[in-house]
Amino acid sequence: TCAASDRTGHALLHTLYQGNLKHNTNFYTEWFAVDLVKADDGSISGVIALCIETGETVFLQSKITILATGGAGRIYESSTNAYINTGDGMGL
Repeated sequence: TCAASDRTGHALLHTLYQGNLKHNTNFYTEWFAVDLVKADDGSISGVIALCIETGETVFLQSKITILATGGAGRIYESSTNAYINTGDGMGL
């Protein structure tokens, strides 16, 4: 187990981000996943997403879909979590 005081999540985020940069991973930051799209065989074929900046809604087709949605700490009145940690991704 690895721990970095109360910044373990932050350290993990940076480690994963640097590793993905080496593999030219596409990142969609400031996008909101609206729904997962299933293929006929039941596998996930992509996601319907909303660009927060422009309001555009698009279908992002993919072979692999990874949702890095964060937690749901903001369901509580008192939390040190970021304001965006509303748990919406868990609902997908």
